[in-house]
Amino acid sequence: MPSLQNKVTENIFLDNLLINFPFWFPLTYLFLVFNFPSYSNYIFFASLFLFAETHFASTWLFFFDRQNWSWLKVNFYKLVYLPLYCLVLTIIVWHFSPTLIIIVHYLASGWHVTKQSTGILKMYKVNPRIYEYIVYFISFTCLSIGLNKPGLLASNLDKSGINTLIMVFSIIYFLILILNISGILNRSLSNLMPLFTGVFIYIPILFFDNLSIATALGVGMHWCQYITIIWSTYLRKNLKLEKDNKKLKFSNIKKLSFVLVYALIMSSLAFFGMPKQVNEFTQYSFLYLIPLLFQLYHFYVDGYIWKFSDPHIQKSILPYIFKKT
Repeated sequence: MPSLQNKVTENIFLDNLLINFPFWFPLTYLFLVFNFPSYSNYIFFASLFLFAETHFASTWLFFFDRQNWSWLKVNFYKLVYLPLYCLVLTIIVWHFSPTLIIIVHYLASGWHVTKQSTGILKMYKVNPRIYEYIVYFISFTCLSIGLNKPGLLASNLDKSGINTLIMVFSIIYFLILILNISGILNRSLSNLMPLFTGVFIYIPILFFDNLSIATALGVGMHWCQYITIIWSTYLRKNLKLEKDNKKLKFSNIKKLSFVLVYALIMSSLAFFGMPKQVNEFTQYSFLYLIPLLFQLYHFYVDGYIWKFSDPHIQKSILPYIFKKT
């Protein structure tokens, strides 16, 4: 179990629920889509808005921080010009082969998500190097198989069977959380929680041929982790200043509003522009490409924002990740 010095949120329970082991997300999503199939599109849109695009939008908080502007100027070519060149190239390739861009997007997402999973292992001092290799191997094995043959291991469970599995896994899940919080689980068993989370993220793609459902079930845990870490870090950094500065407090409200509006716009573009099957052919919309471009930038720029070997990042982000006791 993480030491008291290694809490991202206010307490160990929230760290476990939102970062170490957010398995409640796939359990909840699976329960909703199988029990309310007529609302599946609304459930998917809600997950896009509340978690997926909100997590993408939260990246922009880094650029709203004036302390980071000088660093941005120094790295302007890598963070602005180079991505713009890639943006133009992506649009050109999309015109000829949208499928190729979607595959690249999935692979880039896989790299980004898996890097975060291994980063969380390091955050909580889950030291065995083999754990990182396990996460990488299983994630990219599942992703490679799933992109070629999604739902390869799909079963024909009915709603009753699915609900039984959800109930059993829910009981096991919350029992693990309770045992961990109470200190009954030893360190080695506690370390399995972030390991399991990292391993599970791309497993659903083997059991569901619907890539939207498979992505939400697994990557939804990544969205939850990212939102929790970045907002905890951002608020912790700005909380002291906000108490003494009403303008800054209003500024934070505006930034939250920006994140929500951004998420709503991008969710709408992704939802209404999703590829459609027409007469056995897939039709692609340019609307769908717009959120993909911003998501690709998110995957790219996060490699710099969370690069703690950079002296500026060490000062700007690292001191605020964990709650001080």
